Amino acid sequence: MADYEAGYMKPPKSGQFHPGQSGNPKGRPKGSKNTYKLLDEILNEKVQIVKNGNPIKIPKKLAMLLQAANKAAKGDLKALQILIPLMIEADNKNEELAKVAATIRQDDITIVKQFLKDNKNG
Repeated sequence: MADYEAGYMKPPKSGQFHPGQSGNPKGRPKGSKNTYKLLDEILNEKVQIVKNGNPIKIPKKLAMLLQAANKAAKGDLKALQILIPLMIEADNKNEELAKVAATIRQDDITIVKQFLKDNKNG
């Protein structure tokens, strides 16, 4: 060990981790949640609202969107500024999904036609 010199960025051999040994043996506890998981849980909690005179329970996410939509319908500009980009994004995603679905359907039709053609001749 005389050829190993401890110093800056070179801990003594006795202080180094052995192969296979973790520097954090307990690690993060299982089931611990990050901020996104916690927020998702909070937003999925049910709240009770009254719709058409009947009490119903809906997720907080939906209640928030309903409130924003109702305010936007009444002319609240802030609610409109929030909802319009969401609506555009949702429309774009629906268009993309429709294009993918159409492509898949066209591919399926081509495969079925080829299958029928092959079985007719065979």
